[in-house]
Amino acid sequence: MINRISKSQYLKGLQCHKALWFYRHRRDLYPEIPEARQRLFDSGHEVGQMAQAYFENGIEIKEKYYEIDKAIAATVKAVNQGYEAIFEATACSSDGAFSRIDILKKVDDSDEWDLIEVKQSTGVKDYHIHDMALQRYAFEGAGYNIRKSILMHVDNQYVRRGNIDIKAFFALEDCTGIVKSRLPDVPGFLTDLLAVLNTDMEPFVEIGDFCKKPFECDYTHHCWKHVPAYSVYNIFKGPQLQEMLESDILDVANIPEGVNISGRKSIDVDAHRKQSVYVDRIRVKDFLDTLTYPIFYLDYETIFPAIPLFDHTSPYQQIPFQFSLHIQKKRDGGVQHKAFLHTESKDPRPDFIEALIEGCRRHGSILVYNRGFESRINRELGQAFPRYQLELENINGRMIDLLIPFRSRHLYHPKMMGSASLKSVLPAFVPDLSYADLEISDGDTASGMYLSCVKGVVSDADKDNIYKELRKYCALDTLAEVRLLDVLYAYAD
Repeated sequence: MINRISKSQYLKGLQCHKALWFYRHRRDLYPEIPEARQRLFDSGHEVGQMAQAYFENGIEIKEKYYEIDKAIAATVKAVNQGYEAIFEATACSSDGAFSRIDILKKVDDSDEWDLIEVKQSTGVKDYHIHDMALQRYAFEGAGYNIRKSILMHVDNQYVRRGNIDIKAFFALEDCTGIVKSRLPDVPGFLTDLLAVLNTDMEPFVEIGDFCKKPFECDYTHHCWKHVPAYSVYNIFKGPQLQEMLESDILDVANIPEGVNISGRKSIDVDAHRKQSVYVDRIRVKDFLDTLTYPIFYLDYETIFPAIPLFDHTSPYQQIPFQFSLHIQKKRDGGVQHKAFLHTESKDPRPDFIEALIEGCRRHGSILVYNRGFESRINRELGQAFPRYQLELENINGRMIDLLIPFRSRHLYHPKMMGSASLKSVLPAFVPDLSYADLEISDGDTASGMYLSCVKGVVSDADKDNIYKELRKYCALDTLAEVRLLDVLYAYAD
């Protein structure tokens, strides 16, 4: 008989009863934690450890997450010993809600306590309130006199100057009012979720948008296995989607003729039905006419740590550390490759800027995939280093977005399955060029691996290998741009 439910299980159950049941009864379905999520966990732990330094006279409850009774007893002991701040304090209500709180803070000269939940986000989100409501319910149910429920989050307006100023790095928001307003709902939710856990039967829950909100469910690989990779979920929402589902239509190819499909999706569906490429040659030619040789094919990689590493940077600010540049002097001409990768522990931006300006020269189109990203990075670099602002503005003024003809459906392949991302377009049109064999094959992994080098948590040998793989990955991004421009020329002829 399961008679307790943790905060994480409570939140999982609020999102989906089936996911909660799977978590406790079908551990065989639980996937390996993706590296990107593990890096997010590690970042959150780092922020949480920093938050503890905000408070004086504190003690951490170090019992393991499954040692609930020991953690509860250790918390009571710390209270009796007079600690004013108890980290990872644990409590359980009589009806089974148990929770750890990042910081249980004594209110001066009283028997009251504040519950302070630490998040690495930059503001309060709705799911935080459910989180904090269960915490308050658990602690009040255990007999604690709780005054405030506070969310302690990262202040993205903070700018590092020297050592991290912990008091300025964090923002504390009093969420007591809205948390209290959710408390009446907690007992009913608890009863329902404990009933789910204590049945041998898998709950029946239809898939839907909630499978990905507020978080991607761990069990989509199981619950969505009957859904084609490109399905009516990619095309419709609301009543139209429901109409398709009620008619047992999942595959886009089976959407009846005459169903209203608007905008770009009509091109997508028609191409999927016919399994043929759609091309608007006039618009492709118009795009190509905007290009001026030499062409500089450009791509950036960035880090965006929660805790800023360098002076005059802020939490989650994107800091470029690498670029790849393929240069083509004329159409059908060869390409020259130049690259920059910062391998020192100092701020990479000054060296990045100087190498970028030298590499891009002053004339010719600069082709990027998703102009908004690189142009924003350049604007921020110009603001941070005004002496380079004119040169960076020149680069931005010459930028042309290779994403446009694919996103606007001037050229569309059914294998793109509704997406115009580089990782969707490239295998559709250039199948011989692939990221599959690379150790680093996406931007998040590139960022995470580079951060591990900057923070010195990998050996020198591993660092050398990471740098080698980073160069290969970023170079492939711009080579992909070269090949996709060739594709556009081929379809324009």
